[in-house]
Amino acid sequence: MNLVTLDQVDLETLARLADAFVREPIAFPVCFAVTGTLGAGKTRWTQEIARAMGLDASEVTSPTFTLLRTYHAPQHTLHHVDAYRVGDEDEWWELGLEECYQEPNAWTVIEWADRFEEAMPPEAIWMHIDFQSESPTEATRDLRFRCDEAERFDWVKRSVSQLSGE
Repeated sequence: MNLVTLDQVDLETLARLADAFVREPIAFPVCFAVTGTLGAGKTRWTQEIARAMGLDASEVTSPTFTLLRTYHAPQHTLHHVDAYRVGDEDEWWELGLEECYQEPNAWTVIEWADRFEEAMPPEAIWMHIDFQSESPTEATRDLRFRCDEAERFDWVKRSVSQLSGE
């Protein structure tokens, strides 16, 4: 299994990781299938990706009731999906996610992706977030990235390795 883990990730490191992913060159659309408990940081991850793309992160909110929000950055499109309130697979496909997955220069971040695991693209980058601390000033997370597609997994490894090379 292709797996990369990061332990004890604070919010500053999470922001640096988003920067690393956005600046690492790619030639394919990106789909992050994000899982974790309520409050683990799924929306925060999307906000950090948006910020790294040059968007105003404060405008990126959880699409809990709209299910899908799209943001346009100078060089990327960011699709933010919340699968938590999607009723069934028919409703899932009605969102038009197949186009999102294939759109050039598009990044799709799907919160609660495990609810529709069989509907995720095979090249999805699975990101699991485990919240490790109850104190907001000392909050850390453990991150696991898994991807079965070789080119994307290499991109994940290169991006993560930038954290130690900064």
